[in-house]
Amino acid sequence: MSLLAGQGGAGHGEEALSSVSARLSPTPSNGFRSGLDGGYTAWVREVLRAVATEPRAAVLFDSTIKEPTDLLAGVVREAFQGGVTDRFESTFAGGNRHVAAAVARRYGVEPEQVIGATGATSAMAMAMAAFVAPGDHVVVEAPAFDLLPALAQAAQAKITPLPRRAPDFAIDLEELRALVRPETRLILLTQVHNPSGAILDRATLRAIADIAAQVGARVLIDEVYADFADVGSAVGVSDVFVSAGSLTKVQGLFALKCGWAVASKANIAAIQAANPQGDLGVSKLAHAIGALVLEDMAPFDAHWRGVLAAARPVLLGHAARMAADGLILGEPPAFGCMYFPKVVGVSDTLELASWLWAAEQIVVAPGDFFGQPGHIRIGFGGEAAALDEGLARLHAALLRRRGQA
Repeated sequence: MSLLAGQGGAGHGEEALSSVSARLSPTPSNGFRSGLDGGYTAWVREVLRAVATEPRAAVLFDSTIKEPTDLLAGVVREAFQGGVTDRFESTFAGGNRHVAAAVARRYGVEPEQVIGATGATSAMAMAMAAFVAPGDHVVVEAPAFDLLPALAQAAQAKITPLPRRAPDFAIDLEELRALVRPETRLILLTQVHNPSGAILDRATLRAIADIAAQVGARVLIDEVYADFADVGSAVGVSDVFVSAGSLTKVQGLFALKCGWAVASKANIAAIQAANPQGDLGVSKLAHAIGALVLEDMAPFDAHWRGVLAAARPVLLGHAARMAADGLILGEPPAFGCMYFPKVVGVSDTLELASWLWAAEQIVVAPGDFFGQPGHIRIGFGGEAAALDEGLARLHAALLRRRGQA
């Protein structure tokens, strides 16, 4: 799910910089501070209100590839020019069957193993309803996008964090084995890891599956970023995996709200039984377009690859220079559009993010929102020129802050 779907450019009305800074300066009542209690989504909401009226805003936290509006417009025109595409059909209960067929081809499964949803979030919520009852035990990776523990909390589960430690953010299999209990019903993971960009290879996935199977647990894995790594879905490793995916992150098509769950037939049957009406929010129109996109992904894959081909060298250059100046630690990941470095000498990155906005109108995602204070998440899935300017300003701001310490 993209949390920046509604972001626009600078507003037409001018607001005094002091007013914007006051709203997001490091005080307990501002968006950066109060947003911590509400989680990442509440913080983003506050940030976007300020960004909309600040022409100098450098937005460096988005975790989505920029929207391919021209490509999307072309698909829409083709779908409805001179008639109505036959992909425009009911989505009630199971979703659009053309979406299911196209997703099945990409995952190497049968269409009956796919359920449509408004996004990966909805798909995961449906899986939680099927496999977790109040009081059940759930293991959730940490650091994590706050949606994962929130889903487990909503299911009234008992939650144990699974540490994924810097610098590589790998999973310690023996630690996972020790955390799993007879009453563990679910392990919650992401692939590619949000926020670090780390990858779980096939051998690790098989080992995780074996650990889960020993207690009869499933592994719910958010694979919205998996296309970046081209490692194949975890569903192909073991039937214990339930995958959630969408067109939102890699393809940048957050406007379509087109997502899905993929699993074994038995697990799909359990999800359907727990959610007999399916995801009622699925749009007939959006999923008709989603089906057409999924049936011809080549232009959209070329889009994100082109974006990263331009943006990644920019990120690597600035990261190396900031590291050389002793400002950050941590190598950029091999895949994806996120970077999660540690900021040297900083433990409260929520306060740092507040200062960066007040001083330089720069927005980074504080690691506090992912359970990892001291780190920041930088997104680099947008325009290379804007990224270059924003990272240069971040570098200068961190140098200035260190000089003031």
